[in-house]
Amino acid sequence: MITLSVDDQQAVTELMLYMLGKIDPNGTHMSASNMKQALSLLSDDVQILFLDIEMPGMNGIDAVPMLKEKYKKLNIIYVTGHPEYVFDAVALHPSGFLTKPVCEQDIIRELQELRFPLETVKSPLKVQCSPFALFANGKPFDFGRRLTIELFTYLIYKEGAFCTNDELIGILWGDNGEKQVNLRQLVLNMRNCLKKIGAESLIIKKYGKISVDIDAIECVGSPSEIAEQYHWY
Repeated sequence: MITLSVDDQQAVTELMLYMLGKIDPNGTHMSASNMKQALSLLSDDVQILFLDIEMPGMNGIDAVPMLKEKYKKLNIIYVTGHPEYVFDAVALHPSGFLTKPVCEQDIIRELQELRFPLETVKSPLKVQCSPFALFANGKPFDFGRRLTIELFTYLIYKEGAFCTNDELIGILWGDNGEKQVNLRQLVLNMRNCLKKIGAESLIIKKYGKISVDIDAIECVGSPSEIAEQYHWY
């Protein structure tokens, strides 16, 4: 799932990201410290918004009518340390309501009662495992750079498992530990190319790790067949 946690207290968003990462380790979990920053991160891909109420600037109550108008299937779950706001919040018909301090079981409970149930959306990308080839909307798809293709190929081979930056550098350049900048450039190129076909959410990043949402990709053949076509077999 793709979530965004908004709270002006950094400790709260850090805890939310930690718990959401445990609940859904393959998801994309983002954070923002105010509504202005949140609006820059929101898109139709975001499925759940964990929203604080009492914040500087636009608060969580004032923001919801606009958010619901723009994002028709966004699940909004209030997270607040002020239970006196519950009546104002309920009047806006959110997907859920959490009171601080939030625990993991509280989040799981609200996820089970979402107004808009989560669905796995298939991307337009299709992978042919042997020989390896990519197609988008039925047409050949290319990242334009050999190492970007190899990076994406390896992520497919790992079938959704997170790969550390050091692991990927080892795969692409051997033991050269000076390639962090090069890896960031490849990841940026990969995401930009996928963005052109509306599939940038396939790439899942955590601190020092990256994976691909394998469940959202149509794979023909077994990813295990891919390794034989590369030097890292």
